Amino acid sequence: MLKRGKAAKLLTVLLGTTLAIAACGKSEEGAYAPASASAGASATASAPGGKSGEKLKLTLMIAPVDDPSSKIEEQMVAEHFKDKYDITFKAWDSNAEKTLKTTIAASEPIDVAMYWPGAMETFVDSDMALDLTPYLEADDGAWKKTFVGNALAAGTYDGKVYAVPYAAVYPLLEVNKDITDKAGVVFPDGPLSWDDFMKALATIKEKTGIMPLGLYKDWGAWVPRNNLITVWPDEQTRSDFAAGKIPFTDPLAVKAFDASKELYDKFVYPGKGALSTTLEQVNVAFKAGKIAIKADVNILAAQSVKESGLPNVQIVSWPIMGLNHVLGGSNGYMIPANVPHPEASVEIIKYLTSAEVLQKRVDAGAPVTVSGVKSDDPNFALYAKDIANIQSEEVMHLSTKITDILNAKMPASYIFNGKSSLEELEKLRLEAIK
Repeated sequence: MLKRGKAAKLLTVLLGTTLAIAACGKSEEGAYAPASASAGASATASAPGGKSGEKLKLTLMIAPVDDPSSKIEEQMVAEHFKDKYDITFKAWDSNAEKTLKTTIAASEPIDVAMYWPGAMETFVDSDMALDLTPYLEADDGAWKKTFVGNALAAGTYDGKVYAVPYAAVYPLLEVNKDITDKAGVVFPDGPLSWDDFMKALATIKEKTGIMPLGLYKDWGAWVPRNNLITVWPDEQTRSDFAAGKIPFTDPLAVKAFDASKELYDKFVYPGKGALSTTLEQVNVAFKAGKIAIKADVNILAAQSVKESGLPNVQIVSWPIMGLNHVLGGSNGYMIPANVPHPEASVEIIKYLTSAEVLQKRVDAGAPVTVSGVKSDDPNFALYAKDIANIQSEEVMHLSTKITDILNAKMPASYIFNGKSSLEELEKLRLEAIK
């Protein structure tokens, strides 16, 4: 399907944190490579497209600074292809889009790059991305069949796949079932309606006296954002709102913000001051049984449940106001259209999205988008159960100013200022659609 609107860099937006950066060595050219990549450079095995006795030189930019697992993957790639390719690893940072476009324009493209499948418009519209569809469908779709559900939809534009995902990111709820059992509350294994969610929170508070929900301050924006995705009666109306065709003052948009305000007014820990709660405070409260439910990111859930020490935690889908969607996105890989050796680049990506490589992420507790991986965590499948429901098309992608307001000022602005806080958003919407 054709994507509309520029997708946000969702891993960073969702997490709001920077993870530890794995150490690596810097080459004279400013690129980064594990020792194993350099060691392989002296081998004499030839590669397709290379001269006899020489290895094909490839440059990969696949390791975001906030993703320590990607450093392990660099090492695995270097070791796996050490006798076939001379691989240099270039540092990946927030300037990735600019770096990719600059190298493509200079006819010196990066051979494989990490990029967000849901944010590929900028490359697809400029014919800068290689169509991966033929490779996915080759051999009776062997590679395509390794991806779970509709994971490939994130990188599909006009029926063609331009980026493949390896990890999907979205919010979920961790529920202390000992508390909800005491309150007589039962959460479904499937979709959770907003109305049922609010009734459950009210019952928990009334029956146990415990504040129902812990929500880290930097993740508070998830509430109105997801409401603005799911409040609509059908997909066309949802898409029209995301495209800026429906005003922020529409009754259903107002309903989405009203629902967010009601949640904070009544049920978010610790009550007064909920908009400034730190992640550590939420974690401590969840572990101590001072809150019944903790909002979290699916890729962090396994570690969160483990560190809580709670024996009876249920993974529950993020609540929806109507349509069965959850905000989120995915990290993945793309290949510039003008790479000199596309077959080699595809071979690298196939390995990066293999169960062999992605099992390392699974071992670290993070769900992935391919089959064939295994985990001893009984909840592991639940951390990826809503991948098929991710909706990355959001109204905030109309402009960076709208993004800033919805991510940094909401829901606080609406809680304190009510409908008047929507005036600025409405003004920016009108500017964006011009």
